[in-house]
Amino acid sequence: MKYDVSLLEIKLFLMTCQYGNFSEVARRQDLTPSSVSRKMAQLEEKVGTKLLHRHTRAISLTDEGAAFAKHCNEIIHQFEMVTERIEQRADTPRGTVKISAPVAFGRLHIAPYLAELLERYPLLKVELHQTDAFIDPALEGVDLLIRVGVPQDSSMRMKRFGNQQYVMAASPNYLKVHGTPQSPEDLAKHNCLVFKGTKGLQRWFIGSESLTPYDVSGTLYSNNAETLVSAAVNGAGLVLFPTWLIGEEIKAEQLLPVMTDYQLSTTSEPQTISALYLETDNLAPKVRVVIDFFSQKYGNPCYWDKSYWDKI
Repeated sequence: MKYDVSLLEIKLFLMTCQYGNFSEVARRQDLTPSSVSRKMAQLEEKVGTKLLHRHTRAISLTDEGAAFAKHCNEIIHQFEMVTERIEQRADTPRGTVKISAPVAFGRLHIAPYLAELLERYPLLKVELHQTDAFIDPALEGVDLLIRVGVPQDSSMRMKRFGNQQYVMAASPNYLKVHGTPQSPEDLAKHNCLVFKGTKGLQRWFIGSESLTPYDVSGTLYSNNAETLVSAAVNGAGLVLFPTWLIGEEIKAEQLLPVMTDYQLSTTSEPQTISALYLETDNLAPKVRVVIDFFSQKYGNPCYWDKSYWDKI
C-alpha cells in the first residue's frame, strides 16, 4: 500500500459513497466525471484493493470499500476537530461556514446580508445551501442549520431567533369584491390559496384562546409558498403565511391583514425560527460569529414581526 493518499481523494471517495455516481460528485466539486473516476482509480491503486463496483447506472461499495469508508469518516472527523482547535486558538473567524436554510427564508433574510458579513470577517467564506428538505448535518458536513417550524427532538444545540408569527391576508381588490372574513366560519365562502406539501394540504389553525384546525379550500394549491403569495397579491384569494414571508407585501399594502383579532398558525404547536448546530464543547469562532451576526440583524423582536405589528 502507498501512503500518499490525499484528503481530496478521501473526500471524493466519501462523496461517491453518498451520491452513488461520479457525475453528481463532479458537479458539486466543479470537476469532470472522468477526473473523479481517475482519482478513484488512483485511490484504489494506492490502497491496493478494489473499493467500488462500477455499474452502468450507479456505483456501489465493495466489502473492502465499506470498511475503508468507515475509517475515512473517522479521519475526516479528526481532521475537522484539529482544524477547529487551530481556529479557536487563533481566535479569528476564518474558514468556510456551510449553512443550510429554507429556500424562501434564505432568499429574503440571509442572502441580503451576506456581503456585509463577509466584509466584516474577510477571512470567512460562506457556502449557502437552500433547501426545504430535511438534511443530516453530519453527513452533509453542514455547520449551521437555519430551521423554521416546530422544533424537533434533536441532539443539536439551538439558538432561537424568534417565534414564527402568522398572518392571514388578501389583496385590497379581492377584499373589495368578496368582502372581509370576520370569523373562521366565513372562510367557507372565500377562495383560500393553500400550501400543499408532501403531507397534503396544509390546515389552517385559528382561535381566540386555543387553536382549532380548519380544512380550507380554493382554486389554487402549490408546494411553493412564494407562488401563492404572488397569486394573492394579484387578487386570487386569501393566504395564511408567516410575517417574515409576506411582511413586505403588507408593508407596501399589496396585501391587507384580516382576522387580526385571532391567533393564527398552521400547527397547534408553537413554531420558531432558529439556528441549529452540532453538539460541541467549543463552538468554532467562524460559526459563532455567523450566529451572532444574524441574531443582531434580526433583532428582538425580529424586524419582520416589528414592522408588521407597527403596521396594524
